[in-house]
Amino acid sequence: MSHIPVSVIVAAGGSPDDFHACLESLRPTLGMRDEVVCVMPADRPELRAELRGQDWLRVIEGTGDVPWADGVAATRHPVVVLVDGDVVLSAHWLDPVLEAFGDPAVVAAGPRCQHSYGPQQTDLPDAAMTSPAAFKAYAREWRQAHRGEMTDVDRLGPVCVAIRRDALAIAGGATPDLPYTELAEQGRIVIAQASLVAHVASPACGLRLPDPPADAPLLSASLIVKDEEDVLARCLTALRDLADEIVVYDTGSSDRTVEIAREHGATVIEGFWNDHFGDARMRGLAHCRGRWALWVDADEVFAGDARTVREAMRYSERSSFFVTIDNHEGHEGRSGSSTIYYPRLFRRARTGIYGRLHEQVIDRVTGRPLPHEMLPDMVLDHSGYTPLRGVIKNKAARNLRLATLAADDLNGLNAVGNLARSQLSSRHYDDAIATAKRGLAEATERMQKVLFLKVLTDAYITQNRLDEANAAIEELRDTATTEFTVGEHEIKLRFAEGDYERALEIIAGLPESGTNDLLYGVGHGRFANVEIEALSRLDRLHEAAEVLRDALRDGRVPIPVARMAQVLGAAGGSLAEVAELLPRESVRGLLFSIAEAPPEAADELLEALWRRYPAEPTVLTLAARVGRQVPLIRAMEWSARLRQHGFPGRCTLLALSRDVGRTSRERTLAAAIALEMFHDEAALPLLNDALADVPDEQGAAVLDEIRILAPRVSASIELADA
Repeated sequence: MSHIPVSVIVAAGGSPDDFHACLESLRPTLGMRDEVVCVMPADRPELRAELRGQDWLRVIEGTGDVPWADGVAATRHPVVVLVDGDVVLSAHWLDPVLEAFGDPAVVAAGPRCQHSYGPQQTDLPDAAMTSPAAFKAYAREWRQAHRGEMTDVDRLGPVCVAIRRDALAIAGGATPDLPYTELAEQGRIVIAQASLVAHVASPACGLRLPDPPADAPLLSASLIVKDEEDVLARCLTALRDLADEIVVYDTGSSDRTVEIAREHGATVIEGFWNDHFGDARMRGLAHCRGRWALWVDADEVFAGDARTVREAMRYSERSSFFVTIDNHEGHEGRSGSSTIYYPRLFRRARTGIYGRLHEQVIDRVTGRPLPHEMLPDMVLDHSGYTPLRGVIKNKAARNLRLATLAADDLNGLNAVGNLARSQLSSRHYDDAIATAKRGLAEATERMQKVLFLKVLTDAYITQNRLDEANAAIEELRDTATTEFTVGEHEIKLRFAEGDYERALEIIAGLPESGTNDLLYGVGHGRFANVEIEALSRLDRLHEAAEVLRDALRDGRVPIPVARMAQVLGAAGGSLAEVAELLPRESVRGLLFSIAEAPPEAADELLEALWRRYPAEPTVLTLAARVGRQVPLIRAMEWSARLRQHGFPGRCTLLALSRDVGRTSRERTLAAAIALEMFHDEAALPLLNDALADVPDEQGAAVLDEIRILAPRVSASIELADA
């Protein structure tokens, strides 16, 4: 089959044998009018021997880290074909790829490729890779099975791809990962499913970037943010002793986020958002200079040992480290805190971040997971999963939308798993069940099966489909490798069935700590919330209170504030105990629960915390948040404290007077008191607005109250009315 003339650019790389196999497999697939250039890196003289007698191609010297750029500049045809030097090509692989360009809307096309990230990725069976003949036979059968199939995707990988030259120029030219976001804005990106190639992906692959020089900064902290003014300052302050530079990529904030980042010395990039977390993180990393990079979110606070972490990076030969992420999960009606382990600390030049949602840290060339090592002192304290943060950021709806888009991107079972998880968290239970069943039917790897079975079990339990939940747990028992994976779901199921004794028995049998099959940290203490509720249902009230007290001593907040008041009260205690039992370093985790609690309970606990930790800024921050909901006299007290400690802009009286959910009487009195006590001119327009809303029949009574609480203000009002 003939094809349009193209410029083929080969990035010399791999071992000499790999490079030789690439050239040998490429030559028979070329057309008469194709041109081929080979970009030779200066530090690979051993590869030059493979080019002797290869007069069908032209060799040029590489001038930088992006061999594609050198090749594009040295060639002329309208379509450029980029091939890594350790790719083994199948017969006729190029024809289906170039057939896609018969549609003028197509700007890029590629084959299915082993060891490449994204939609191009495919796993070849071991038998297909035993010899060149075996691969050739497998590729022939593949081509026949997928003849004529084209699939639209949002991107391709960097290993083997064809791109229109003019579209690449408009996109800004070749980059190490290729500018797929900009290409997609111009037209279609497709996979020619009939075409199959195999990428050896050796450590000597020609697309790997060199590590930064030894005198480069050791660590860059990289954040993507939008409207994070309530949490960003704490995050950046905690990074001060850990990171050499902080790069904040803003995706369109409308609050003080950018200003706060600059105040803390961060490099701020005012970027854009394209519904793709992986893309945004990579755009942020492009502005980092460090040898290592830490992916951190604005609602995370570094809580480890900076010196130990920096020493580990300085002397390690690893590509990445697992980071311990302590999640403050839901409180109001949800489970307590949890821990996950994730490779967030990595060598910048070797790493890519891929995925529209629940993005993954990968080898930036092959798409494979990087080898990881635990670094116990690298800990992030995360508040983003609390219901309060979820409401503020509308995370459930956002994640469901992005997960749906990711599944449409043809990103494989990882995207299907993310979609099932997002449907579950957004309470689309029937959809979650259908998606999990689909994933389970297609899954071949144990961890994939575990994920889908976990989603199924949780969805069934939530819908009270307990027989189906039992069946899913039995299948999970046959699939999982750790007792935690089954135990954490069986505990919830037995509780839902009303078998509280059995739930307590399973909890008691769990070790103190460990990980489940998905590398989430779980253990006996993780289920304190279920243990408390099971004991309460069995009328073992003093035992329930003791479990709560033990959790608080350990720095854990297992149940909502209002429920804590009930549990402790039933055993003769009170919320004041919480402030006494909880260690100071754990107060921040408690405060997320306070913000979600009923105002009376929140105020009671904040007052107890204030007595124990006077002038604690975190307590003041939460008081400012809940202060507009408390009774007027309490708002006066918190307002005085906030102003005394330098937070006049967070005044609870002003907040109350702005709150249209409060009565016009309350709003009027709050503004009048702020004006009387603190001479705050910001209260004047609020007072005028509130007075205008007071019904005529209540006006005299409200004015009488103002005469008592704010006599000078009342005199001014009466003078104005005279």
